Amino acid sequence: MEAHQLIFSLPPIPAAVPVARRQVREAIAAWPAVPAASEAVHTAELVVSELVTNAVRYAGHQPISVVAQLSDAVLRVEVSDASPTLPTAALPDEDSEGGRGLFLVGVLADRFGTAPTGSGKCCWAEIDVADAPPTRSASALSVPTQRSCT
Repeated sequence: MEAHQLIFSLPPIPAAVPVARRQVREAIAAWPAVPAASEAVHTAELVVSELVTNAVRYAGHQPISVVAQLSDAVLRVEVSDASPTLPTAALPDEDSEGGRGLFLVGVLADRFGTAPTGSGKCCWAEIDVADAPPTRSASALSVPTQRSCT
């Protein structure tokens, strides 16, 4: 499978979230190895939305970096920001209005995690590109792992 990559930066403002979603969706849908209507495109779009929302909310005033890459049938999305604090996935109280982003990423992605960087942190998720829809459930949430980012 041919490798593809998209890299861009965004300001840490709420309006950056739909921009990130659109850029990732359009880039991935244009990659010949990923059918435009595939589950992987929709999953990546939602994962990017959650990760960029977290970066906007918690990362301060430095730009946010987004990377999407496809290699060996694995679509990897990375969102980096200037905060050194690594997030944790936890299901919030039933009445909470927020706090579900990383939990959703854990349910949607095949693998996800966080990694410290020299200038903050990177949150990443990997989605296996295949024709079959994901079979994971909320009870299958795994703990994020730490791996390096690009």
